[in-house]
Amino acid sequence: MSDGFPDPVHIYRAVEIELNKRFYNNWQLLFNWRIASLRGNFEGHFRNDNGQTDPAISSLFDFTEGEFGLLGDQNAVGPLNTDRRHVANIYGSYAFSEKGFRGFGGSLKGLNLGVGLRMESGVPVSEFLAHPLYNNAGEVPVGGRGKLGRTLFFARLDLHADYPWQISERMKLNFIASFFNVTNSRKVRLPDQFRESFVGQLNPDFLQPQVFQLPFGMRLGMSLQW
Repeated sequence: MSDGFPDPVHIYRAVEIELNKRFYNNWQLLFNWRIASLRGNFEGHFRNDNGQTDPAISSLFDFTEGEFGLLGDQNAVGPLNTDRRHVANIYGSYAFSEKGFRGFGGSLKGLNLGVGLRMESGVPVSEFLAHPLYNNAGEVPVGGRGKLGRTLFFARLDLHADYPWQISERMKLNFIASFFNVTNSRKVRLPDQFRESFVGQLNPDFLQPQVFQLPFGMRLGMSLQW
């Protein structure tokens, strides 16, 4: 800091655990769990904690901290906005065959069922003031990054099924159905973190929901093979 500017810091540490049962005897199961930490005062070429998506252009490190503390904790090291401590995924599938099934069960030959479960912990929630010189909202974190805790834990369940119908020896019709976020969990993905709209002007939407998780959705389809 001999020039008065702090060093940019971006430290990512993670460990990932995987347990995989590859497809055998009609079924498979894949599992991974990532435990991670992302800390610093510099996100990288994109600063998206305040929605600024111009590459390599931001107000970070434009000014030294000075004597009046107008930049708050902008240069302080803390959890960055994409710091998500836990992410876990479980994917499984089962394919029906004639083996082990008789009667109606035999007619399920070719049916493929799949399930996916994604679980993730929340990201930091900060309080941003407007920049004292540029007057841009969402520039200066006060009290440190992640001062207001984290967003809620979220889990998403997806289901899939596809079934082939043999029309002739060379022609087959496939029916496909996929269901996303089956429980229709609509938790807040990100709140508004701008305390000020402009310098000295409070933002009435501060901490109000800004982005929600996607609602339940489904996709139905058919494909013809010959």
